[in-house]
Amino acid sequence: MKLKNTGKKKRLVLQKTDIISLADKVYAELEEMIVTLQFKPGQMLSESELGEMLQVSRTPIGEALQRLAREGLVNILPRRGIVVTEINIADQLKLLEFRCVVSRFAAGSAARRSSDEERKQMQAIADQLLGAVKTRDGHALLQADKAFHDHFSTCVRNEFASRALDSLDSLSRRFWFVYHQSQDDAESGKLHANLALAISNGDSKAAERASDELFESLEKFVHQTLKR
Repeated sequence: MKLKNTGKKKRLVLQKTDIISLADKVYAELEEMIVTLQFKPGQMLSESELGEMLQVSRTPIGEALQRLAREGLVNILPRRGIVVTEINIADQLKLLEFRCVVSRFAAGSAARRSSDEERKQMQAIADQLLGAVKTRDGHALLQADKAFHDHFSTCVRNEFASRALDSLDSLSRRFWFVYHQSQDDAESGKLHANLALAISNGDSKAAERASDELFESLEKFVHQTLKR
């Protein structure tokens, strides 16, 4: 997917080789804008304005917004429009409680069930995570984290676990984008890389331990955020 600048407007340019739907492309663009606060919490949006900005019809915009609503990033208000949800720290703790349990199962499953090619790709993602840590590039780390979670979801081979993880990832990444500090980046990147490496090695026990360590760190981060 590419964005073509046309003055103040953006246009989603489709390639002949694209295999995902236009609604998926619109979703990915809007999700990124919400996670990185280009659309701020509490901001009102409209389908017509979004369609004009991305130069697409209202149908894919509507489908993308429905998905974003299911994931808790927007609320659709009848006859009023769409509002970007606020960030709630207490809700983030509840989210982590659930993600911790599902992710531990998913980590072990991904290590056991992923193919050789998927493990090679997970190794490459681990290298990407560690590279972002080394260069202290917060944006690159956010992109690598997104790549990890997308691939992780595929490797699990359990559509129910994958669906649960996918629905929570965007809220978690937005929270991190808002509250993280440089020292948080390094620890998070290394812990995600440890999990990716365990999966790439096909070691289910190590993957489960790495998942536990990651979520212990994330929970500590949220509690520290409450005190700031």
